[in-house]
Amino acid sequence: MGSFQLEDFAAGWIGGAASVIIGYPLDTVKTRLQAGVGYGNTLSCIRAVYRKESVFGFFKGMSFPLASIAVYNSVVFGVFSNTQRFLSQNHSREPEASPPHTLSNLLLASVVAGVVSVGLGTPVDLIKIRLQMQTQPFRERNVLVKILLLEMSEILLTTFSSRIFIIL
Repeated sequence: MGSFQLEDFAAGWIGGAASVIIGYPLDTVKTRLQAGVGYGNTLSCIRAVYRKESVFGFFKGMSFPLASIAVYNSVVFGVFSNTQRFLSQNHSREPEASPPHTLSNLLLASVVAGVVSVGLGTPVDLIKIRLQMQTQPFRERNVLVKILLLEMSEILLTTFSSRIFIIL
C-alpha cells in the first residue's frame, strides 16, 4: 500500500458532484427563504420560483458549484485520508503491517482537512449564494467578477476567522 491514494480524491469528486445535482434545487429554495424576500413558506417559494423562472430557476448558477464542490470534496477527502494514512504509517514500526488509526491521528487529520475545507469552502459558498439569489436574467460571469473583485477579500477575512474559530 502506497502512502498516497488517488482513490480518495476520486471518491470525493463523485460524492461532491452527486450531492450538488441532487440537493441544489432545495438549496436554492432554502437560500431564497433565508434571504427573506417575501416568500411565505417553502411551498410558496417553490411555486414562485417555478412560475417566474421555470424549472431552470431551481438550477440557476449550478455550473459553478458543480465544478467547485466536486473539486472541494475531492481535496478534503484526499487531504483527510492521506494525512491520516501518513500519520498512521509514521507511528507504525512495521511498514508492511496495516497501522491502527489512533484517536490523535484522527484528530490531527480532521484538523488539517478542516483548515483546508475553510480555505476552499468560504469563496465557494459566497459565490454559490450570490448566484442562487439572482432573480434577473442569468448573468453568471458578471456575478463572479463582481464577487471576486469587490467582496472576496473582506468576506474571506471575516468568514475565515469565524469558521476557523468554530473548528478549533
